[in-house]
Amino acid sequence: MEPICKNCKHFRAHYVKTGRSYNQISDGHCVYPMLKIRKAATKACEHFRERKPAQAAR
Repeated sequence: MEPICKNCKHFRAHYVKTGRSYNQISDGHCVYPMLKIRKAATKACEHFRERKPAQAAR
C-alpha cells in the first residue's frame, strides 16, 4: 500500500452532503499525535500506520 494519508489508520476523511447522501471529498484530518488538516493524497508523515481493510458485514 502506498504511504499516503488516505492509507493511514490515523486519517479521517471529510464528507459533504449531496441531496440525501454523503460523498467523500479529498480533504480530511489526521488524529495522531495531534489534530492536523490533511489532503488524502498527501505524502504520509513518520507516524504512518497502514490502515487495515474494512471487514465485510455478515
